[in-house]
Amino acid sequence: MKRVLAACLPCLLLAVSLAAQTTLDRAHEAFRQGQWQKAAQLFTQAAEEAQDARNRAEIRVKLAWTYFFALKNRAKAEQTLRQAVNDAPDLEIIPDLYTDDFVALFARVKSQLAAPGPAPIPSRPGPVSGGLPALRAKLASAVDAFALEALLAEAKALEPAQTAATLPDLLELEADILDRLARPQEALRLRGRAQALRTVAQAAPGTVVVPLEMIRQARQFLVAGQPQDAIALLQGVLDALPSCIPAFEVLAQAYVDAGLFDEAYSALQTALMGNEKPELLLALGELELARQRPTAARDAFRRAVTLDPSNDRALAAAGLLAATLEDYASARDFLDQALKANGTLYQARVVRAQLALMQGQPQEAVTHLLRALQVRPQDPWATGWLGVAYLAVGDVSAAETRLKEASKAGSEEFTLFLAEALVRQGQGQEALKLLNPDHPDPQAQLLRARAFVVSGKTQEAKELLQRLAKLYPTHGGIRYLLGYTQVQLGEWQGAVETLKTAQELAGAPPFVGEAVVLAQKASKAQELMDTAFTPPPAPSRR
Repeated sequence: MKRVLAACLPCLLLAVSLAAQTTLDRAHEAFRQGQWQKAAQLFTQAAEEAQDARNRAEIRVKLAWTYFFALKNRAKAEQTLRQAVNDAPDLEIIPDLYTDDFVALFARVKSQLAAPGPAPIPSRPGPVSGGLPALRAKLASAVDAFALEALLAEAKALEPAQTAATLPDLLELEADILDRLARPQEALRLRGRAQALRTVAQAAPGTVVVPLEMIRQARQFLVAGQPQDAIALLQGVLDALPSCIPAFEVLAQAYVDAGLFDEAYSALQTALMGNEKPELLLALGELELARQRPTAARDAFRRAVTLDPSNDRALAAAGLLAATLEDYASARDFLDQALKANGTLYQARVVRAQLALMQGQPQEAVTHLLRALQVRPQDPWATGWLGVAYLAVGDVSAAETRLKEASKAGSEEFTLFLAEALVRQGQGQEALKLLNPDHPDPQAQLLRARAFVVSGKTQEAKELLQRLAKLYPTHGGIRYLLGYTQVQLGEWQGAVETLKTAQELAGAPPFVGEAVVLAQKASKAQELMDTAFTPPPAPSRR
């Protein structure tokens, strides 16, 4: 029993600690940790729990600051300050604790509430008596989810009776209820709709309405890694403004970040119908790549280039995709144009260097890669390819240095190139440490055989090459190296036969014919030597 009590004690202490922490304490903690949305919900709850009007007003100032400073929702901050001043008309704030624009907003709200206004206009009759004030009073006294759900139904029933001026306030109230019900994304959607409606009401007739504050907040959600929140907010904006092209553009990015590629495609297509511009076509091309549709991506990138022939990003995207699709001529053309427009395009520069290597122009590749490293010094990708380019121009020492730097940074794609550099410098044992005995690539196994030869392990090289020759009987390079090991081991006749076979196969070096002649001469010389030193027969006995 004592053991059970001892095990439960930490849990009980934790429960007591949590119970002692008030809602306001948890709101402060959430704010300190940068959990702005959670802090706003907790400050709202703390204000509703406060019995004293001044205490409630002070909490609402903190809530308004959270909306203003952290969530960038000026409209919500102003509304909350109005509630605070209504609770305590003589309320003051300490200017040093806030920014000047927040202090100015507080002063403006207070002066507006202090000035006498027109007599209130009776609200249109609705299905719920008391209207918004009654609902707010009920929200303040609601203690459980059952009461909140009932209140939400009342608020929705009141929507048809609202004017364009009062509907946003009702939607904000519904959002507050949803926050209390732990349904934050539904709340965000209503807030997006409410703010869009306010923007419409404030816009001059005939102007294009764009709720910039909501779009800015959606972008902030994306930066914070909260794409679902951005989606909810923008869906609310589009509920009120179904033709808002900027909202569709950001919504598409939010869908991409959330992994909802089909929804992103629909949003982008809608945005493009309203305004076909290179930036949207670039986004469409990237999305098509994510959807495994490279041909459609190519069309989008090339359309972007057609609209803006000097757009370096569009040119680079078209060139990179052409290289991926092995359309190397188009890739070189697009990448050269992109780099001419903007020489700092890092990825375009490295891929252009790879194309130069494929063309047999290693020195040009070195030039491109050195410029790429000016943009991103010590980047392992460019560093590794620079090592490959140095290997191609014959500067093996510089190649080894660069390839070791790239491998040390974790770029395993350059391991075989580093092993090649080591073999060329006679460091066969070091190369063997890098080469996997079970590597499936015959070129990697051929490199292992060369490392054995350089290390003086000719017999091991021969055995490996004999196995490879059975697996790849038409590989001329393997046959040639096998013949070379036989020469090293003095197996002249076998070497001649192996080298003659290699001479007929693809992949053998161009000097294999010379090797055949040399092996034949060596075989003949060995025969002469063997004959010259043959001892005479023993004399017969009489």
